[in-house]
Amino acid sequence: MKTRNSKDDSGSSSTRIARVRSSIQKSIQASLSRGLGDPRIRGLVSVTDVDVAPDLSQARIKISVVPDKYESRVIRGLQSASGRLRADVGQSARLRKVPKLVFEIDRSLKNQAEIEALVREDEIQLEPEETDHGSSMIEKEANET
Repeated sequence: MKTRNSKDDSGSSSTRIARVRSSIQKSIQASLSRGLGDPRIRGLVSVTDVDVAPDLSQARIKISVVPDKYESRVIRGLQSASGRLRADVGQSARLRKVPKLVFEIDRSLKNQAEIEALVREDEIQLEPEETDHGSSMIEKEANET
């Protein structure tokens, strides 16, 4: 017989973790929007992703900080405010056990932007060559007829 809290399929467990991830992300982003009163937390700080351990013991919160020069200060400020943030998460998500919050910089967005910039540079450099080859092909065809 199944009980209400049984976890016989991994689908219900993964659904719960997804809900907890979403709740943590919304709660922390709301707290950041309201302001934490810590002068170290400055610039544009966004929660980009949340990874939660299967046993809900820890949550890794990935953040993006603009401008980059504030990254290390913001991380220290968020770690200092983690107790308050955990309380906010516990109230908004209605969790009995709130995971330990660990903050880290999300480098994936910056890496992606750098790659896109390099691709655009290559495209700009290739355009004149392609145009020259294309026009010379047209001129050759016109001269042959």
